[in-house]
Amino acid sequence: MSPAVVLQASGPNALGIVRSLGRVGIPVIACDHRPGALGLVSRYTQAALLPDAASEPERFVDALIRLGERLPQRGVLFATHDEALAAIGPRETEVDPYFHRPWSPWKTMQRVLHKAEQHRAAIRIGFPVPRTVDAKDESDVASAARELRFPVVLKPDDATGFRREFRRQVLEARNPDELRASWESAARYRPSISEVIPGDDAALWTLGSYRDSRGRPLASFTGHKLRQWPPSFGTARAAEARWDADLARRCHELLDAMEFHGISQVEVKRDARDGRDYLIEVNPRSWLWIGLATSCGINIPEACHLDAIGHARHPVAGHSGDRRWTLLFKHLAASIREVQRGEWSTGAFLGTLRPPVGDGVIDPRDMRPTIAQLKGYLRRG
Repeated sequence: MSPAVVLQASGPNALGIVRSLGRVGIPVIACDHRPGALGLVSRYTQAALLPDAASEPERFVDALIRLGERLPQRGVLFATHDEALAAIGPRETEVDPYFHRPWSPWKTMQRVLHKAEQHRAAIRIGFPVPRTVDAKDESDVASAARELRFPVVLKPDDATGFRREFRRQVLEARNPDELRASWESAARYRPSISEVIPGDDAALWTLGSYRDSRGRPLASFTGHKLRQWPPSFGTARAAEARWDADLARRCHELLDAMEFHGISQVEVKRDARDGRDYLIEVNPRSWLWIGLATSCGINIPEACHLDAIGHARHPVAGHSGDRRWTLLFKHLAASIREVQRGEWSTGAFLGTLRPPVGDGVIDPRDMRPTIAQLKGYLRRG
């Protein structure tokens, strides 16, 4: 069978893919530039070291092609971060003889990777977006300070370089002075300036799906975050599965407008003021808590792999009941601090652990990633 090749296999995102595929008998090769990356030490993978896609994209693609030349069958690629998509895209014709690449062509993917293009597609079909100013210079920043309600966030159009420099996804500004300072530090990443939709982390909802090359949804899942780290503008450390058919329909309409093919996460924020779901972003690849979908019976990586090799099954969507997911070590440490500071309650924390609950790393059937994570925490003190 064609092996799955998971790129940038450093964290829970990759582990979710690895375990979803390995447990149904699909061979998996996990790739990263760090020998101790969590995906590389899983019992379900064969490890392969590749250069860092973020800092050495050309060497990364060269090494990927050499890996493909050694495979007995054409592999199926799974990207966990934008950097791999951006590295492979301009050289997709060189990669395609060795790998199935189950996502949109680079011409389309370039648009999808840019937040401004995502907003434009949403506006075309009437999908709600936060009030936004596409800032190009200081006069646009001054207009944003006059026209938008604070707080605001600066979202980069070039997300890859921005995350590398600032170690976060957005910059928040609570007043005009902070906005000007943030703009001066991040202007080269062409950030847009958007109003913050009020509400806590639990208002952040997701459609996770795989769509084939004709745009047909073959696997669809919905759920929402319970808590992020850092709170408000971070990544999930606790999440919950809840099926919302109307949200799935509307998010697929947006993906239709973007002509998107592949695994993706559409994230929205539900505004209690009007009940509408406002677009936060489209991630055109797998996302951190994709393993929660599999635990609910929606195995998105498997649907993607089978379609890539020409064995697509009937579409699956919807899941009954609710189920939770955490990154327990991170969630517990952050929650203790937040409860001590009065920013969260013990009851709310315990609610995120209500059974059934699974962890993005800890798994009795595959303990080596847990041990590797613990060693990493100990090294960092």
